[in-house]
Amino acid sequence: MSESPHSAIAVRPRRATTGVLVGVLVAPDAASIAVPETFARWRRLTPLATWLPIELREASYAGILNGVAAALDRVGMIPRQLILLGEGSVARRMLELALRGELPCGGIVAIDVASDALPFHIEPTVTAIRLVVHRNDDAPQGSLIGALRAADLDARIIHLDLTAGRSATAAAASATETFVLELVATIGRRTTDGAGDL
Repeated sequence: MSESPHSAIAVRPRRATTGVLVGVLVAPDAASIAVPETFARWRRLTPLATWLPIELREASYAGILNGVAAALDRVGMIPRQLILLGEGSVARRMLELALRGELPCGGIVAIDVASDALPFHIEPTVTAIRLVVHRNDDAPQGSLIGALRAADLDARIIHLDLTAGRSATAAAASATETFVLELVATIGRRTTDGAGDL
């Protein structure tokens, strides 16, 4: 029996599906560090990650939970594959949801969050927490940072100097980029190895 002519053709391996979703929370009337130029750069630096702006109808806790759930459904991923990126008050709410155990995800990068005390006890979580916060020497150190350090979490914090003026924005973008690249690599390894199930 003769061999099929197609059997000699090398089959190109299918590209593995991405193991990481980076969801950028975008709230109505809120500034975002992920401006188009920065966003495009981060996408180029993380070719195996899927980047998705998560447009929130409202910036409430429920709005964040609904937006994230819809994004995961849309791309067919599970929470452990998700890295969330947010800024300001939306980032604070996102962080609080994760620390209360209501928003499971692989990692969070929260930029410019208020350092007020948490109104609850931190729940144990496997979510990697990364904060980029502005330090103002006139303001007392907030208890959010102390609570995170005392909670035995995978949490890292970069403090930026508010007196740096315009360069503070560039420094925040650079710090955020460092954390995003680190988490994409870490979460990608975890999902490939099957570790960190949520």
